Amino acid sequence: MGICQSQEEKDLQAKTKQIDRELIQGHASASKVVKLLLLGAGESGKSTLLKQMRILHDHGFSDEEIVKQKSVVYNNTVQGMASIIRGMTQLNLNFKNGGLESDARVVLDVVKRGEESEPITSECAKALIALWNDENVRAAAIRGNEFQLSESAPQ
Repeated sequence: MGICQSQEEKDLQAKTKQIDRELIQGHASASKVVKLLLLGAGESGKSTLLKQMRILHDHGFSDEEIVKQKSVVYNNTVQGMASIIRGMTQLNLNFKNGGLESDARVVLDVVKRGEESEPITSECAKALIALWNDENVRAAAIRGNEFQLSESAPQ
């Protein structure tokens, strides 16, 4: 029966066999893949767990991912302090140390300009440090559940 086959039919049959082999190989490699669905409320640590898994089992982050994560850290730091400053108003708390209004303005201006994901300038860094050293800023951070403050902000 093979004698009556045209060359075209033989080529098609060879392609079919090749596709079958690829499907079997694909199935074998796919069966080794473990998929994980992470469920949980916002700010519960899903992304952190995923990042830790990548660090431990996937040889860390690429240079591009590191740069992206830096902007997330900058954003979280500046946004966290801005939330605390706004929360102090809601809690009727004033700065314990006088003269921190200008530092608060520096942080809020960074947010207003939309530059919170940019590298933190030395002026903003000094303002963040001065603000964090204020007793009432820390008290407001502890009471963050009374206004909208991310749970990880004080850390």
